[in-house]
Amino acid sequence: MPWQGPLVAGRVAVVTGGAGAIGRASCLALAEHGADVVVADIDEERTGQVVAEVGGLGRRAVGVVADLTTKEAVATLMDTVDREFGRVDILVNGVGEHLGVSGRFEDSTEDEWEALYRVNLLHVLRTCKAVIPGMRQRGWGRIVNFSSVEGIRSAPMLGAYTAFKGAVDSLTKSIAVDVAGSGINCNAIAVDKTRAHQVDFYRATAEYDFMVPVWIPAGRYAEGADVAAVVLFLASEMGRWVVGHTVVADGGTLAAGGWYRTPNRFTNSPLLVQWLEDDPEANTRRPPPLR
Repeated sequence: MPWQGPLVAGRVAVVTGGAGAIGRASCLALAEHGADVVVADIDEERTGQVVAEVGGLGRRAVGVVADLTTKEAVATLMDTVDREFGRVDILVNGVGEHLGVSGRFEDSTEDEWEALYRVNLLHVLRTCKAVIPGMRQRGWGRIVNFSSVEGIRSAPMLGAYTAFKGAVDSLTKSIAVDVAGSGINCNAIAVDKTRAHQVDFYRATAEYDFMVPVWIPAGRYAEGADVAAVVLFLASEMGRWVVGHTVVADGGTLAAGGWYRTPNRFTNSPLLVQWLEDDPEANTRRPPPLR
């Protein structure tokens, strides 16, 4: 049965953004289940650490330090994979970031759009194009692209970023339908509220910890391993009947929509009650009603 034994034994996996929080956890999960791993990331120190960790699990690991927003870097990555392993069985496209671009859409610039396009979508097009021919020839492959819940719901002040995340979901669907008959599965993962190196508000002071269950139905931030479990599922035979979908891994934030937990109940008007119910005097500080 597909859930017995190591789930990706003998496979070769390429993980872009492999030295990030989710990327590292994905590399380790794949290695623990029998895959050799190519760790591609822009951070040299962290890439080396992940390569060493994968090697410590008894699997072969190769690091590629490169800025994958460039065509040349993607070509270097694929040349390295071909030289070291001769094939790619599993591609995990984990590179993506908001780049700190936030503000009213009319104030955004074309340079910002271009940068967001390169880091969130263009490299996905390039890596998928590079690996699919070999996967078709061998009759087996797995592609896991990372999008975001921000590509599904609205994200005020982040319009261009959400456009490219939504494009990843759309690209994933279309590729999946095209390649499924060749034994290749292509899916995406939309994440939210997962601790990552580039997201500063996960490092808020301890006094704000009690607010986390207000924002996240699961009651905590995710760690990289929580999302890596989904990567492993989609990269293995266990996910063989999941074709062209975006799996949301967010602790329930998207399902909750505009609902937030308070000490006594859920509310869809968090600025009116939220956690203030445990402070009766707070009611006297509310703004006056609109009517």
